[in-house]
Amino acid sequence: MLDEEGPAADVVAEINVTPMIDVLLSLLIIFMVAAKPPPNHKQPISIPQDPIEQTENDPDATLLIKIDAAGAVTVGKTPVAGDRAALVAALVASEKAQTDQRVAVKADDKVAYGSVIDVMSAAREAGIEHVGIASEKL
Repeated sequence: MLDEEGPAADVVAEINVTPMIDVLLSLLIIFMVAAKPPPNHKQPISIPQDPIEQTENDPDATLLIKIDAAGAVTVGKTPVAGDRAALVAALVASEKAQTDQRVAVKADDKVAYGSVIDVMSAAREAGIEHVGIASEKL
């Protein structure tokens, strides 16, 4: 029989958990790699609708001031002959421009930038509050 002070006193009666933790972590990694990825959740989005196209005959359309390549200006369908003062007078006389208080300037590609600015300035001088630039549909 062994004495308690002999070799039996040096025996550790605890479970060594280090190999068990290693095995569990290895199993966890294996299951994580083998698991199916989570499904892609679809986020609802609202896509903008196509803009409403306006024709020149539309009563709700913005009054269009066109400048062609030669520099000739038309307000709506009415050509404006003359200089800046004639354009201001045409815009003041335009009922649509005065009631809507908005116009759009559409210029040819060959028109100088300064000419477009002069037309926009003339529209502001005629008392029109909202002066914009018309563009082709992108």
